[in-house]
Amino acid sequence: MNIELQCCALFIIFTITVMFLREKKLDLMNRRLFFRAICACFACLIFDILSVVLINMSVFRGFSPFITSIVCKLYIMLLVLQGYFGYVYASTSLLPRDKTWAKVARTFSHMIFGVGELLMLVLPIEFTAYERIVYSYGPSTSVAYALSAVYILATITITIAYRKEMPGRRFMAMLLWQGIWLLAAAIQFIDPELLLVGFASSFGMVILYIQLENPSEFIDSSTGLFTTNALSAYVHDKYRFGKRFSMFTAKIHFLTNYVDYNMEHDAVIRTARALVALGPEPAFRIDDDTFCVLYDDKDRMFEKAANIKMQKDGVTDIPAKGTYLLIPDSLEMSGPDEFFRFLHTYLESEQEIVIANEELVQKLREQNRIKELIEDALKNDRVEVFYQPFYNVKESRFNVAEALVRIRREDGGLVPPGEFIPIAEESGQIIPLGIRVFEKVCKFLSKGEAQKFGLEQIEINISAAQFDYENPAKFIFDYIKQYKIDPKWINLEITETAAAQNRDIMIRNMMRLIEKEVTFSLDDFGTGRSNIDYFVNMPVKTIKFDYTFTRSFFNNEKTKHVLTGMVDILHKIGMDVVAEGIETKEQMMVMHDMGVEFIQGFYYSKPIPEDEFLSFLAGKNR
Repeated sequence: MNIELQCCALFIIFTITVMFLREKKLDLMNRRLFFRAICACFACLIFDILSVVLINMSVFRGFSPFITSIVCKLYIMLLVLQGYFGYVYASTSLLPRDKTWAKVARTFSHMIFGVGELLMLVLPIEFTAYERIVYSYGPSTSVAYALSAVYILATITITIAYRKEMPGRRFMAMLLWQGIWLLAAAIQFIDPELLLVGFASSFGMVILYIQLENPSEFIDSSTGLFTTNALSAYVHDKYRFGKRFSMFTAKIHFLTNYVDYNMEHDAVIRTARALVALGPEPAFRIDDDTFCVLYDDKDRMFEKAANIKMQKDGVTDIPAKGTYLLIPDSLEMSGPDEFFRFLHTYLESEQEIVIANEELVQKLREQNRIKELIEDALKNDRVEVFYQPFYNVKESRFNVAEALVRIRREDGGLVPPGEFIPIAEESGQIIPLGIRVFEKVCKFLSKGEAQKFGLEQIEINISAAQFDYENPAKFIFDYIKQYKIDPKWINLEITETAAAQNRDIMIRNMMRLIEKEVTFSLDDFGTGRSNIDYFVNMPVKTIKFDYTFTRSFFNNEKTKHVLTGMVDILHKIGMDVVAEGIETKEQMMVMHDMGVEFIQGFYYSKPIPEDEFLSFLAGKNR
C-alpha cells in the first residue's frame, strides 16, 4: 500500500509533538495555535493512512464502503482544518484586532470553515484504487480541495501583505510552510500515485517549529529562566489580546567594582532558584543581573515581591543590594512599547523600590513627548541659537558671547531649556543638537556682521557624549572649513563633570582642536567634583564659575573666601575667569572689584536671538 511517506510524516510529527510538550514554554497565543495545528496534522496523517488502508480493503477485499466513506470524509475535513488553522495562525498575529474589516474577515473565515465542513459531511464521496494509485473524489472532495486552496492562498496573501511587520525569519518560515503544502497538493493532483500532501504538511510543521516555535530559543542556558526575547513575546501577546498582568523586577547591584566571577554567578543562580520557587508563574532573566516575574493577580505579585526582598535582606555572604520595580497593572501603559520604555527608564532608578503608578507613567509620556519634539525640531529646522553676551571688564565692552540652544514649537513658542536639555542628554539627542548649534554659529560668524560690532569669539557648549568617541573633532573642522571662518572665533565649553568622566579621550580630542587654534573653557566650575588637578592639567584658558557658585558668594561666608582665593590662584596660573549668573549692579561691582575678566548674566542681557544680539552689540560697543 502507498503509505510510506505518510508513515514517515507521522513519525516526524510525533517526534516534534513530544519535543514541544516536554520543553518549558510560555503560554502564548501563537504557541497554542501551533499546538492545535500539530494536533490537526497528527490526526490528518492518521486518517490519511487509515483511508488508504480502508480504500484498498473496500476495493480488493469487500470491506464496508460506508465506513470507508466516513473515514475518507474525516480525512478531507481534517485536511481543511489544517488549512484553516494555518490561516488562523497567521491572521491572529498579523491582522489588527480593532479594525472593523479585520473583524469581518475573521468572522467570514469562520463561517466559510463551518459551512465547508458541513458540506463535506453531507455531500457524496467516491473512492478508487488500482495498483499503487489510491484516491477519493466527488463533490465532497472538490469542496475540500477548494477550501484548502482558499486558506493556503489567504495565508500567503496575509503573510506577504504584512511582511514589514514581522521578522524576516518568520516571513520566510510562513511562506515555506504554505508554499510547500501548495506545491505538494499540485503535484499530487497531477500524479495521484504521489501522496505528498501529508508529508508536506508535517515538513511545514518542522519548519515552523525550528524557525518560530522552538521553546529552547526562549530559555537562558545559565539559569533555565526565560530570556529577554521571551519577555518581549509574552508582553506583546498580553497587550495584543487585552490581558491585564502585573510584574515585579529585581536587580542585583554589587557593592564593589571587582566581583569574583564565581560569586557573581552564585548570586545569579541563587536569585533564579528563588524566583522559580515562588510558584508556576513565568520568570525571566532580562539582563545579566536583572530578573522579573509576571503575574495575573497584583496581590499575588506584591506578596511574592515581599518574599523575594525578605530573602535578599537575609543574604550576608554576597556584597550586593537589590532594587525593585513593581508594575501592579500593565494597562496603566498604553502598550508594549510604553511598557518597555517604562521598564528601561525606571530600572536605573536609585530608589530601592519603585511602584508604577499613573504619575510615573505620565512623566514618562512627557519625556517621550519631549524626545519627539526634539526630533521634529531637528527635522524641520526649528532648532535656534540664542546668544548671551559677556562683558569684558578690562576692555569695557562686549566681545564674547555664549551660544545657547533653543527649540521652537510649531505654534511659535519656545520650549524651556530645562525641559528638553536633560532629556536630550539622556537620550543622546544632545549630539545632533550640539552639531546643529555649531553649524548655525559658524554660519552666523561667516556673515561677518557681529565682528563689525566688536565680537571676537563665541563660546559653544560641547557635551560629554560628543567627546566620548575617537574623532569628535571632524564635524568641527568640516564646518569651520565649509563656512571659511577663523578657528580663533570658536571657544568650546566643556563641563567639569564631562572632564572628570571622560578625561583621557577628552584631552586627546582637545589637543587636536587646540593645534588648529580652537580654544577651550571649563564650564559650570563649582558644581562637580572639583579638585586642583582638573583646571591645572586640563588644556583650557578660561574657567567659568557656575551661577549657583557665584550666587552662593553673596550669602555664604565660606564660599566668599573660597571663590576669592580661587580667582587669585587662577590668575597666578594665567587663566581668565568668567562670573556667571550676575543679575544686579551690586553683584556686578563686587565681581568687577574682585578682578574677574568677564561677567555674564541678566544684569547685562538675557540670551537673545541673532537679530537682537546684533542690535545689542551695535548699541553697546559704539
